Amino acid sequence: MAKLTLLTGALRDKTFELTSDPAAVTVIGRGTEAAIRIPDNAVSRRHAELSFHEGSWFIRDLDSSNGTFLNELRVHQATPLTSNDQIRCGATVLLFEADRQDQPKHPQSDPNAPIELVFDPGETMVAVAFDTLQSKQTARHQKRMLEAGQAVLNMSHGVKNILQALRSGRDVMDDAFGHHDIDQAKKAWSIMKRNLDTMHKLVLDMLKFSRETPPQKQPCQFNRLVESVAEVLRPQADQRHVSLTIQLDPDLDQVTLDPDQMQDVVMNLMMNAIEAVEPQTGQVIVHTELSPEAGELVLRVTDNGRGIENIEKIFEPFYTNNKGQGTGLGLAIARKIVQNHHGRIEVKTLLGEGSIFTVRIPVHS
Repeated sequence: MAKLTLLTGALRDKTFELTSDPAAVTVIGRGTEAAIRIPDNAVSRRHAELSFHEGSWFIRDLDSSNGTFLNELRVHQATPLTSNDQIRCGATVLLFEADRQDQPKHPQSDPNAPIELVFDPGETMVAVAFDTLQSKQTARHQKRMLEAGQAVLNMSHGVKNILQALRSGRDVMDDAFGHHDIDQAKKAWSIMKRNLDTMHKLVLDMLKFSRETPPQKQPCQFNRLVESVAEVLRPQADQRHVSLTIQLDPDLDQVTLDPDQMQDVVMNLMMNAIEAVEPQTGQVIVHTELSPEAGELVLRVTDNGRGIENIEKIFEPFYTNNKGQGTGLGLAIARKIVQNHHGRIEVKTLLGEGSIFTVRIPVHS
């Protein structure tokens, strides 16, 4: 029996079995009349339908608001499905698996060709390469593009709020200029500037995550890099009355890495720590160390914040626990950069007491 499994969203891992009755049509949507109901605001009430005829399964879009996508290609007419196709409705992705007897026959050069599966359980998506000889690199790229597409839908509400704030600021500024009220215009510009910065960061994070950029390694004074990031973030810490302490290893001299990418790692970890602690009592400690025995550069960021509840999800793209703020890409980008440097990020947390993020990167001094 064919089935659909949700790969993302609130019903992740839920499976729906499909009947191969030619007279039956299975509707996917958000409304009560849908056989497969998806609690996703980006999904229309009657979004798409599945049907079975002449020995094959077909997917058809029902004039949905955001479209139906099959392996990230928009569906414009009834399109045949093959096992392990990915269907995206709104921000929800479903994996189609056909029963062997329902699977359409396709000629193969080698009937015994192995199936290659690319699966990362820490991510929200599955990339599958079958006997089409699709490479792992291509599968990863498609997976990343699919996640980026999901992000646009997942963050559409946040973008709408930013645009609304910008329009409100513009209206206030127009009114202030009409009355020659400079003080009111300054307040409006402050609101607009803050939201423009938020939009700028969102776009940059999307670009950093979606691109595959190898590290451009060069000699770097890592201690100085950490100090420069701390100088940028100290006003934010001071505004929240958070203690920001930098402890630098004096034996740490030049190391070879990509300074621009590592600056993103340090910035994301320090910013998350500052936002995770409570005002007045918050403490963030940033520690650097060179471990000659292990041949590793160590960066440790410690905070006394609330701790992390869903520690297994924090590196998932677009997951954020910061009261709905942020892009949810900071830690995903940091992990990607560290892995591209052949390093790793370790996390220890205790609810109500704080968290420790430790970055370890092999280096040559």
